[in-house]
Amino acid sequence: MKSGKIVMQAAIIEIDNNSKLLAYNNVAKALFPVNLLNLNQKFDYQNVFNLDAAFNLAQHDDAIIVLNSQFFLLQKVRESFKITFVLQPVEYLKRRLSKINVVGSHAFDIFAVQSQAMQKLIAQAKAFSVQREPLLITGETGTGKDLLASACHQYSPRGDKAFLGLNCAAMPDDVVESELYGHAAGAYPGAVESKKGFFEQANGGSVLLDGIDEMSFQMQTKLLRFINDGYFRRVGDDNEVYVDVRIICATKVDLAELVEQGKFRKDLYYRLNVLSLNLPSLKERKDDIEPLTHIFIDEFANKQGITPPKVSQDVIPYLTLYSWPGNVRQLKNVLYSALSQLTSSQLTVKDIVLPTITSTQVSWINDIENKTLDEMTKQFEKKILLQLYYNYPSSRKLAKRLGVSHTSIANKLRNYGINRIDD
Repeated sequence: MKSGKIVMQAAIIEIDNNSKLLAYNNVAKALFPVNLLNLNQKFDYQNVFNLDAAFNLAQHDDAIIVLNSQFFLLQKVRESFKITFVLQPVEYLKRRLSKINVVGSHAFDIFAVQSQAMQKLIAQAKAFSVQREPLLITGETGTGKDLLASACHQYSPRGDKAFLGLNCAAMPDDVVESELYGHAAGAYPGAVESKKGFFEQANGGSVLLDGIDEMSFQMQTKLLRFINDGYFRRVGDDNEVYVDVRIICATKVDLAELVEQGKFRKDLYYRLNVLSLNLPSLKERKDDIEPLTHIFIDEFANKQGITPPKVSQDVIPYLTLYSWPGNVRQLKNVLYSALSQLTSSQLTVKDIVLPTITSTQVSWINDIENKTLDEMTKQFEKKILLQLYYNYPSSRKLAKRLGVSHTSIANKLRNYGINRIDD
């Protein structure tokens, strides 16, 4: 293979017409686990490249795929006796071909959108992404606000420009000011050279301010002035600088409440709250738990270079009835913990350890609208059985724990679809 700057940025894999691995370069070796690259062995590209089962690469010459939370352009070149796969990071291609936004309509593909709540959110996000006004993203811890901000940037006309993020939480004013606006030479002791801040570095692109609720009043005032006209001064400099940057703010708290408490500027709040996206908690999007589970299992398997385990039929109902106070991040961590200790080819309820649900985490009572007493009772009963089933994983053990007959518990487990009973 020819050497060169572009080639070194691409992972190249060659297989024969029987899918037997013929060759690969050093970039591919660094990108994939070694045990997936066995010369003269069958190369299962459908799984290795995380291609959807319904996607037939034989009918396509390219695809956008996600590996290790990064977008890649996968291209296929067919010759008479072999097939060559070329994978290039989309970010690299965007820098080389800045006149087009490579990710484009694929920016939101990383999200599970089985639930109506997420379908509505992504539709809003796409509409808001193409605007110039500031974007405010709210949501509980672990819902993925930073991922949504990045997707909105990628989908926007600014998608081929820089995207930078600063966490404002517990950060002193002088640090925030220097990071965002930069400083002139001599502005601080030891600052022998001038420094461009995030706003200058991301000129033409977007800047994410995470934890905007913890920004001081002084910094809020300076930010409001910048949002209004695009001008600012570096610390220690008298010259004004103009940049074209879209501001994206993220917070886990209710800014309106902070305004009422006098802890957040009212004028800045109304300036930021023009385009607002609220990421639903995981308990508000239970339909997404199944696709998220498979996404995380496939992601883990790809990193470890193993075949993804099968999922027992009672796992999804078990996960669905948990309240998930830590949201999507907690689901991912729970699954990764289970998978790292898995010794079989199937993931079962017994392999999953869920933190004990406290009284503040019980969410079933919020889902009782238009339900009869009998329906609510069964809903609560199913939740209790699923919660206890981990520690008492058989109908006999569970019956003894609850002080009822084995037959009664066996029937309830069967009726609720909790079918893995080891007696």
